[in-house]
Amino acid sequence: MKDKIPEFYLHEQSIALRTFLPVLHEHFPHSNPLYNRLQAPHNLPSRHCVFAATFPPSPGSALSVPEIYTILFADRSRHEESQIWAFNPLVTHLSPLSEREQNTLSSHLVSAIHFLRALTIPSAPGWPFSPVLRFACVHQSMTQSFRAITESTNSISRITTWNSWMIPTSPLSSAPQESQSKLPAGFTLSRVPEEQLDIVLSTSEIKRQPSTYLVLPSVGVLNESGKLAAWGYIGIDGSLATLYVLPGYRGRGLATRVAMELLRRLARGEYADLGYAGSSGWVHADVKMGNEGSEGVMRALGGEVSWVSSYLWVDGDRF
Repeated sequence: MKDKIPEFYLHEQSIALRTFLPVLHEHFPHSNPLYNRLQAPHNLPSRHCVFAATFPPSPGSALSVPEIYTILFADRSRHEESQIWAFNPLVTHLSPLSEREQNTLSSHLVSAIHFLRALTIPSAPGWPFSPVLRFACVHQSMTQSFRAITESTNSISRITTWNSWMIPTSPLSSAPQESQSKLPAGFTLSRVPEEQLDIVLSTSEIKRQPSTYLVLPSVGVLNESGKLAAWGYIGIDGSLATLYVLPGYRGRGLATRVAMELLRRLARGEYADLGYAGSSGWVHADVKMGNEGSEGVMRALGGEVSWVSSYLWVDGDRF
């Protein structure tokens, strides 16, 4: 018996934040990427972001959430970046899912693709949108469903896979502030200088626009000449992102130093003025499989691999 294709409903932004966040809070850490992405300060009214779920909005406290649902966020105007984050509680079940569960998840994703392709937002920046839907932080169970529903049309045009590390931030909030003296002589900590953003852009495998980086929390290590040697950011979905050390400076513990400082500040609410309160108690990081240096940093932060995530593009015209 085929699963009934669920229907997606648009939710007004302020109502979505009031209703979605408590629902997602029940499923940490799996829901952490979407929980944070919903609250990103980048979600300005002028961007016409999409807040949607497979249950309709309801006034007051009358919201009725089914046992199985999908909540999604999309900013389709981000043509060169990840656009879509989604959560379904089935991803919290033991993997692999049963055939019934996998089919249910697949039906939700089929509906999500059709829903997003049918949306018309003429006043959004960059309209008309590209037919390519760019999904981020896709849990391995969702990836399996995406592969199944696109197999006949070969409509996944790009996919990269990562180990998704989950790091609890409460132990870091009480960690003592590291002193500059723990850096190599002549090196200093700083926010990433705007005029040096080009090197960040050129070394990041997950592409983001300069305008995105400029409003993200960051920590950089500057060498004696004031040039970047290492850096890291809190991503648009609250992740530890773009952690990088230039080849000539590796082996000195700079990546761990940057990451620890970023997460310590986040956990203490020091980025709240930028719109990143760090209130979920978790940070996630997508690390390329086999990247031993980054894996060592994650372990130093108290992180563990929780699942395999993917970033994938679905060509809506071929779906």
